[in-house]
Amino acid sequence: ALVGTFGVPLLILGGAFLPTALFPEQLLEIAKFNPIYHMNEALLGVWADGKGLVEIESHFWFLFGFASVMVIVGWLSYQGMVRVERRL
Repeated sequence: ALVGTFGVPLLILGGAFLPTALFPEQLLEIAKFNPIYHMNEALLGVWADGKGLVEIESHFWFLFGFASVMVIVGWLSYQGMVRVERRL
């Protein structure tokens, strides 16, 4: 159920099913907050257009920042779970 609720819309907004060039401007602005969008744009840039790291730098830094935040959130969540388990 979670995949259908969150995964599929993220994939659609990320450009996995449709090219982002077909998106209206407002939808494209929303898609720019989606890590799948940045992954797809970076991969397409490198594979299809032959771009280097300099040309996909903004996508790289977004993905690096997103991954860093997710690692920190996961670590804090784990620490909270360990604290709760110790009380039991």
